Amino acid sequence: MHQLKRSLFVVTACVLLSAISQRLCGQSLLSRNISIHIKDRPLGVMLKTMEERGKFYFSYNSNLLKADSLVSLDADNWTIKEVLDRLLMRRFEYKEAADFIILRYAPLQLNLLSDKTATEGDEFVINGFIVDEASGKKLPNASVYERNLLQSTLTDANGFFELKLKNTGMQVQLTISKEFYKDTTITFLRDVNITRVTGKSVLYYALNDDPEGIETTSLGKLFLSTRQKIQAANLKGLIANAPFQASAIPNVSTHGEMNGQIVNTVSLNAVGGYNAGVNGAEIGIIFNLDKGNVRSFQFAGAFNVVGGNVGGVQIAGLYNNVLGSVGGVQTSILHNSVKHNLRGVQLSLYNHVRGEVSGLQFAPVGNIANKNVSGIQLAALGNVAGSKFEGIQLGGLFNYAKHLRGLQVGLINIADTSRGFSVGLINIVRNGYHKVTLGANETLNANLAIKSGSENFYTIYTGGVRLKENARIYGMGMGFGTVLGLNKWLSFNPELSSRYLYQGTWHYTNLLNRLDANINMKLTKGLAIIGGPSVNLYYTGQYNAIKGYALLQDLHPKFDPNKRANWFYGWNVGLNFF
Repeated sequence: MHQLKRSLFVVTACVLLSAISQRLCGQSLLSRNISIHIKDRPLGVMLKTMEERGKFYFSYNSNLLKADSLVSLDADNWTIKEVLDRLLMRRFEYKEAADFIILRYAPLQLNLLSDKTATEGDEFVINGFIVDEASGKKLPNASVYERNLLQSTLTDANGFFELKLKNTGMQVQLTISKEFYKDTTITFLRDVNITRVTGKSVLYYALNDDPEGIETTSLGKLFLSTRQKIQAANLKGLIANAPFQASAIPNVSTHGEMNGQIVNTVSLNAVGGYNAGVNGAEIGIIFNLDKGNVRSFQFAGAFNVVGGNVGGVQIAGLYNNVLGSVGGVQTSILHNSVKHNLRGVQLSLYNHVRGEVSGLQFAPVGNIANKNVSGIQLAALGNVAGSKFEGIQLGGLFNYAKHLRGLQVGLINIADTSRGFSVGLINIVRNGYHKVTLGANETLNANLAIKSGSENFYTIYTGGVRLKENARIYGMGMGFGTVLGLNKWLSFNPELSSRYLYQGTWHYTNLLNRLDANINMKLTKGLAIIGGPSVNLYYTGQYNAIKGYALLQDLHPKFDPNKRANWFYGWNVGLNFF
């Protein structure tokens, strides 16, 4: 007897604990209680407050839910659903997914008028009409699908549909969906069984509500049928998982009209396919179209278009277009496009990332990143970084970075601001170091130098002349310099330059190379005096003077006439303007 009482006690305790656990752990987000008192505040602020207090997040289309509209509410211990019903005036329906509540605009209600439910051999046939519950109007292009078998159809112009399901014995649940209508599920009880297809999971709601999905891309418009686009609009966030799918073309798939709502582990497409996403591998002989995320591996003979993110390796013969972000390797022959961010490697003739880049962009033509870049941009033609650039830009013709914090190497380098280095024939920093210097040195007594770049590294373009009758020398060349600040008024400006000296003929190579150790002293705003000693290395092939011109070696008696190269000390002095 004692043992029986003990057993009953243990069983009762387990049942109670199980019930309490289910209540605590299984409580839905919408049934949680919350207290909020807000008067004339933006709806977006109200939703943010609910997120913080309820420890969850909202997902919604900001084009349909106006977050700046003013609302007032006094709620004491209301459920989340009650609060949303009051705020949104029952014009939205709510779906839960992990820590998210998805708000779907659905002010209207659907109804199903069944015309026939009958068993015909191995099939169970259901047909009827989908109507607007309020008006009774028959609705075309409404989606009707069975949750377990993932079979679907659309109503015709008269609102009529017919589904033929495998006859194996249990109840059937049909869900009807249409854009701007609340989803409605109807259960059909019968004397037959329908078993769940192996490997297909329970449906859930995706969180990506980007209105610019792949259906709006040029390739999506070209290859997706009107029925598939309608299904995508009706079943917006409704996604299922499956181990495998095969397609001939997007309209001919092992998943039928539900192919755009299913994430597959393996997807094989003879010409091209259309999926909700891939979490494994996808191969398309010509193309692949995926509404959501693609992970691990994707290959297409011509092009891939992905509406979500790509993680892993994406290869296309011609073109990759990702409307989310890429983490991994993306390569194609002609063009790679990423709407958000790149974390990895991008290889193509031309690459464009509208967000941030962290990694490597390589292109024979050019690379563009609209926002920050941290890594390497390498292109034969040119590179563009629309915001901060940290790393190395190597462009055969040009490089542009809005805020340079790294190294630019190219024929033409441009930046708005710079704390880095630009190495090239032309270096322009719009808000950088810009000087014009008028001066003289021991060789040319009238010189003009234009200096442009940053204080870390600027380019010098110079020309000068020795103004002496019957002993003229002309010089032109370029160099580089840097500013090492000593105090507010004083800086050290070492400059390395090379000049070609014209001494009456172009037939000889006459190069004067200088290292000037300049001290720059600021006099007033926009005016400074600059000068200092120099070390010169002169290389020449001209040994005979031409009438009216001098020879540099004749001006320095210590030059060895048997050597082409000689070095000597010199000086320079001038005024810096601007």
